[in-house]
Amino acid sequence: MLSHLQDRISLIFNVLDQYSVSVAPVSVNFDSFKLKVILADGSSLRINEQYRNDTLEKYAYYWLDQRHELLIGWDNAPHHPQLSTHPHHKHVASQSNIQPASESSLDDVLKAILQYLLQSSM
Repeated sequence: MLSHLQDRISLIFNVLDQYSVSVAPVSVNFDSFKLKVILADGSSLRINEQYRNDTLEKYAYYWLDQRHELLIGWDNAPHHPQLSTHPHHKHVASQSNIQPASESSLDDVLKAILQYLLQSSM
């Protein structure tokens, strides 16, 4: 589990570079961990990953604004079978606004956030 955790922290800093202010483990267990990433614009990314036999089984990545309100949340909970990307989906601006998600990994999510941060700094 620690190698997955270290890989994730390295990935965050590699992709977000100057946009991440801090990364703090919230909890680390035998088969899962949670991280909180504070970004330079005051928003935060909450990362929750659960593994089975060393393979990522469940994930939830929730990006919140400075007021802790949802910007976008990505997860793979299998409760929206009607979506073309099932079980991968995202909640945009509210839990009830559910959309298909092409982003299905932490790397994808970090790149989507980076794209937003780059556009908003122009």
